[in-house]
Amino acid sequence: MTRTIPIATLALTLLLGSVVSHAQAPVGFELALVAVDGTKTVLGQLPASVYAPRISPDGKRIAFETRDLSGADGPRLWTAEMSNIAGRKPLPLVVGQINWAPMWTPDGDRVVFIVSGSDRPDAVYWRRADGTGDAEHLIDTRAAEGWIAGGKQLRFLTLKESAGNRDYGIAMLDMASHKVTPLVDLPTSAQHSSAVSPDGKWMAYASNETGRYEVWMEPLPQTGMRYQITHDGGSHPMWLLDGQGLYFDRDHQMFRLALNMKDLSSRVEAAALPIKGFAQAEYRRQFDLMPDGRQFLMLFPVSR
Repeated sequence: MTRTIPIATLALTLLLGSVVSHAQAPVGFELALVAVDGTKTVLGQLPASVYAPRISPDGKRIAFETRDLSGADGPRLWTAEMSNIAGRKPLPLVVGQINWAPMWTPDGDRVVFIVSGSDRPDAVYWRRADGTGDAEHLIDTRAAEGWIAGGKQLRFLTLKESAGNRDYGIAMLDMASHKVTPLVDLPTSAQHSSAVSPDGKWMAYASNETGRYEVWMEPLPQTGMRYQITHDGGSHPMWLLDGQGLYFDRDHQMFRLALNMKDLSSRVEAAALPIKGFAQAEYRRQFDLMPDGRQFLMLFPVSR
């Protein structure tokens, strides 16, 4: 079941993760590259309504959304060269709707995104990243999360109402047959922020089934086995390029966790990285990892 949220409430919730007072909201965000050693390089400043920038596969462009319902930046999608953030360009709108949550296709030619409105269910569309041509509908669902098999299959979120909570699950759309296959969906809890290992054999994701978010893993194809990877909290996992570990965040700090791929039931302690203070709410991941695996693209709040 798809949940419809008033547009104004949706924008605030997605941006901040919860309702906060206007005095607490930042006036903007610095967009920065942050190396694993904590070295920070500011690329530019973006409006306070920016959310979840995503890096193109070639590492040269970003896509992001702004959610300002009244200002010049409007609720829409943008692309920009990494070398010229101020020169960002808006993508055409699916008219009359909020367009948000961009994600690149593996070849970098298209941007996948969500279309939402008060008079329709959420749906996933895609369009050419240069803005030419029409946007095309893919599936009615909550959000796209990533790809499997080099773009042949799309991972996406499902959403059910459960006692007033967000009960997310993860499913897969075969792009050729349009067949939908559920991957993980545990009742009365949320699973999201899925990430597939570089070799395509494992899927990591966040789940709050224990009462707080932890990182879990399971093999692909699925066997019924699942492994809890963190035990002190963790969310929004991303794979190291060698497939032998994960990055994740906890309480606005990044961590790196080396995995024992021969015995995932063994407990391994995560190492804290000197990366703190970046923007991140409960649900959608607001940071991204550069293709070289050595730098994060992050948003840092700018105070008044």
